[in-house]
Amino acid sequence: HLHHHRVSPTTSMSMSSSSSISSSSMMLTAVLAGVGVGCGMDSSARCEAATTGPDPNAPTSNKSTAQWRIYTDIGRGLVQEKKLDEARRYLERALVEAKKGFGEDDAHVAAALNNLAELNRIESKWSESERFFSESLEILRKAYGENHPAVGTALHNLAGCRLAQGDADGAYALYAKSLERKEATLGTNHPEYATTLYHMAEVLSRSDRKQDAVVLLERSIKVSEEIGAAHTDACLRRMKRLAQLLWDCENYEHAERIRRRILSTMEHMNGEEHVKIAGPCESLATVLMKLDQLDEAAALLERAARILSKVRGDGGALALASTRLNLADIAIRRDNVKEALKFARQALDVLAPSALDAIRRDALRVDIRVGVVTQYARAAALLAKLSPDAPSTSRHVDDARQYLDEIEKLVTTVSSSTPTRASLETIRVARRAL
Repeated sequence: HLHHHRVSPTTSMSMSSSSSISSSSMMLTAVLAGVGVGCGMDSSARCEAATTGPDPNAPTSNKSTAQWRIYTDIGRGLVQEKKLDEARRYLERALVEAKKGFGEDDAHVAAALNNLAELNRIESKWSESERFFSESLEILRKAYGENHPAVGTALHNLAGCRLAQGDADGAYALYAKSLERKEATLGTNHPEYATTLYHMAEVLSRSDRKQDAVVLLERSIKVSEEIGAAHTDACLRRMKRLAQLLWDCENYEHAERIRRRILSTMEHMNGEEHVKIAGPCESLATVLMKLDQLDEAAALLERAARILSKVRGDGGALALASTRLNLADIAIRRDNVKEALKFARQALDVLAPSALDAIRRDALRVDIRVGVVTQYARAAALLAKLSPDAPSTSRHVDDARQYLDEIEKLVTTVSSSTPTRASLETIRVARRAL
């Protein structure tokens, strides 16, 4: 999901959850100068307001400005509670009061429009979201002129909306304009600049320009490192994305270097036995398997398995099943069929019921359902290769084929987006393995 920059440094929905009027008033110190630090596709990044002194030309408080603050705080709180219909009523009232209290072309009105755009984005109402983002952008242009960081952020918001609707060319053009504004007003060593580079890279990767995307992602990461943000979740997500793109481009040596950095950073941040270390261990191991460095790959997978075996719940079990399938692949390459069969059956014990559950549970995200079913198909194909005459083999293969057919029908009803096409290709690869 795309999580956009908030142009408003006032009471946007991305701010802290305080609902008091006093907290809203404190945020007004940044009203006419602020830019939210980018959320973008970094879905867990926090948006913060720029901090400057209060605007001497800001309207004095009146009944409408007070009501705008109250309605915005209530609406924001309702969004956090996922009461979106109620939130819409309050945010629409906030827009009316902002126009009354501050004037039609004031930045507070742009903030209110941006909040409504965000709400429509959450509900995937893209045409409405784009309309509100566009109106917010025009007000900011009138208020500040073209070269202002708030305008750069508004362009970024609009670009994300275009991308979500499949308009990659339009999104890229807007991100490029946003980057120009940010470079002119914030400089190139700024987290906002790094975020927009990251988004531009994502657009390129979705347009099958992965090599160009790699260049922009490396620039984004370099900026983050130069400003002291190398050990942040946002930078780690970008490094993981870079490693994945390098994998897709079959540049395994470079991918190995990036994944080693990721593992080292995660160990520094969390410790060597933290559950978050299992994923980076397995990711690095898969690259090393491509490079025929099987001993180190096996050691990393065994480390991941040891960590995951202590994790309770379905998530840990599914991750452990994936690790065991990779260990089975290494055992096959070492001609150890007995060990490979052991790992394959351990994985199937978890994946068989989980795949059936993934087919039945509509509440699960489509990408998760695809992942579980294709992993089950991979395990079934491995069993067929290692023990074709076993009584359970034909049952697992038949079930896997049936589940792949069902999940493919589900995916094709979703959309024609790039993530959907990637899911379909994953399904086809799994089917060929069977």
